[in-house]
Amino acid sequence: MHFHILGSSSAALLLLYTQFSQAYTLPPDAALSRRQELSPMTANSTLLNCLKPLDAKVLQRQTPQFKENRYAFDLRYTFNPEVIVMASSASDVQTTDGPLVIDLSAIKSVEVTGIGGSTRAKIGSGIRLGPLYLSLYKQSGWTINAGTCPTVGIGGHALGGGFGLLARKYGLLIDRIVEMELVNANGDLIRVSANQNPDLFYALRGAGGGSYGVVTSFTVIPIKPADKVTSYTCDWKIWDCAKVLRAYTNFQSTASRDIGIELNVAPDGLTIYGTFQGPKADALAALAPFLKASPKPAASDVREGRHIDGVLRFAYMYNDPKNIEALGLTGSYKAGDLHYTKGKSLVFPSALRDSTIELLGKWGAKKVKGMSANYLIIDLLGAAVKDMSVDATAFVHTNAYTVIEFVAEWDENPDAKPGKPDCVKCLKWMNDMYAEILADFKNYGPVRGYQNYIDKDMLNWQEAYYD
Repeated sequence: MHFHILGSSSAALLLLYTQFSQAYTLPPDAALSRRQELSPMTANSTLLNCLKPLDAKVLQRQTPQFKENRYAFDLRYTFNPEVIVMASSASDVQTTDGPLVIDLSAIKSVEVTGIGGSTRAKIGSGIRLGPLYLSLYKQSGWTINAGTCPTVGIGGHALGGGFGLLARKYGLLIDRIVEMELVNANGDLIRVSANQNPDLFYALRGAGGGSYGVVTSFTVIPIKPADKVTSYTCDWKIWDCAKVLRAYTNFQSTASRDIGIELNVAPDGLTIYGTFQGPKADALAALAPFLKASPKPAASDVREGRHIDGVLRFAYMYNDPKNIEALGLTGSYKAGDLHYTKGKSLVFPSALRDSTIELLGKWGAKKVKGMSANYLIIDLLGAAVKDMSVDATAFVHTNAYTVIEFVAEWDENPDAKPGKPDCVKCLKWMNDMYAEILADFKNYGPVRGYQNYIDKDMLNWQEAYYD
């Protein structure tokens, strides 16, 4: 297997062997700086001969299954590859060669082995987080410290760092990866760990998305959550934004590590949500300093239950199902994420300043015509994330205080089709907001962004994501 960059003369993308992260990465070509429907290419005979052993797993444009597997989750990007290979094993990946897309979604096994401190979970790199959480739970109640969105693929999530509601207690997902299996550019399947190929082990954890080979499995130290876990939400009106954000950013340095917490700012108000590894009474006591420093919430909902219940609650599935089987994303169960979206991010190294808080409130309050949703997600990190040495992995944001994702979404149909025009007003809101907040960011130092919120418009992206 070899890696290829297709020339701009064919108006093509860099076809990464993506870890099913629902995103394509564009090469630095001005001609591709705007979204466009790219012309289909015809698979050449040499490529097809190479792929003959894969038989029906090879999808060409005339193959009936090609169309339904062609698109990324974000339907703004509609590239036509020559070939899609629906790989179901590492050996399938080894067989591939040439300019194509490898779909890893069938490499989705999850196996928990060992006992006590030697327990390990071997995870196929094509599985999404929702089905992964469900499978781990069914194997004696295990989980991992990953994100909340059920449709995100484990591969891209893990290779870019991976944080979620357990990060303050257990660190990033890459901190608990002990081994990976990877197909390199020569077609060799190799093991990667602290003892085998240690340089590659370092690089993959934080800077591995589509860069060094195709990861086909991760071996992770799983987590046994508390017997009783509390999930919670608190809501405020948008006019309380400055006071709530100030209390929130000040809470980071003293908050219990058992608290996983995020805050959303949107035109209809602010919401904090998260989980606490313990019973309801302990959760309320741990949140008390933050709530005491904030205005009284307009509403709150605190529930004691199983960890998996909190996972489902904050997966924000379509129609808000109550059955944990919804995490499997099968049948009528669908994610609530919209298929037309634009996102950006900033990583803040210290507590948010008053000038930043003012801007977040200003732009978060704006409701844009044609936009289904616009919001800011503000994550508090620190704690166990900061415990890891900045030199331990290729993830450069271990000292991050706060990570903010800026999101614009349009078209609420969960079965949206490709071809919808961009929401110009939505993108204007995003770009105008980001420009003003970016000007304020000079008070914090060099611009930094989170690579798992990848943005093709990020200036100096090499430094922002990896330096």
